[in-house]
Amino acid sequence: MIRKAVKKSHGGLNPEFRYRGEEQTRIETFSDAVFALAVTLMVLSSTVPNTFADLQKSLADVVPFGICIVLLSVIWFQHYIFFIRYGFRDVKIVAINTILLFLVLIYVYPLKFLFKFLFGMYSALLTDDRETFNYLNTEVINSSEMSSLLFIYGIGAMLIFLVLAWMYALANSRRRAIGLNTVEVFLTRTGIYNNLLMAAVPFISCIITLIPFSNQFSKVIIAGFSYWLYPVLLPTFHAIRNKRYKKLLLNI
Repeated sequence: MIRKAVKKSHGGLNPEFRYRGEEQTRIETFSDAVFALAVTLMVLSSTVPNTFADLQKSLADVVPFGICIVLLSVIWFQHYIFFIRYGFRDVKIVAINTILLFLVLIYVYPLKFLFKFLFGMYSALLTDDRETFNYLNTEVINSSEMSSLLFIYGIGAMLIFLVLAWMYALANSRRRAIGLNTVEVFLTRTGIYNNLLMAAVPFISCIITLIPFSNQFSKVIIAGFSYWLYPVLLPTFHAIRNKRYKKLLLNI
């Protein structure tokens, strides 16, 4: 329903691109159902509060839940943009799309567990709640397990963005068949590079988790902070691509 409404308005879409997938397909309908299921799994993973104390604890999950929804929305929006741009519905794209949806469903629990843990840990640090902090770092997960968690999360994120890059690469390989013009080819290749860049950061984090460290906690800190490369790499990449895009439009 959301996808249909957005398609009708073309809100926020690039007017230079001729959208070939305005008609809703069974692939997109099924994909939206899977994304909705992923959100549902996040909700169901939390127990229903029976007391006011339980309610307060559940409200503390609002922030990590919100972060998870944002990350899933980023993946969903990329999926939406791809299908409205190219409108593919052949067996190959169905197979690739199925891999993507499979990864999204697997990604849900590590995603929520990680952000719930991080939010609890930083909240305990800010409030100087040493009891909660010690509980989280001993009973919930220890430093060696945290390294494994970051590896699992990183592999999931990396594979999702690699599959999205694969989808854009498929569109680029079919550029003549579907009649992509120069601007559309540029934007398609930007989609490939953007997703490869998105996959590169979790890949770096995974590599760090595999390097032997004498101090496991230091490894976790470095692997976690590697995700701060996003605010540096993505704006730089898009600034360069937007500059080239403007030049391309002037020369047409």
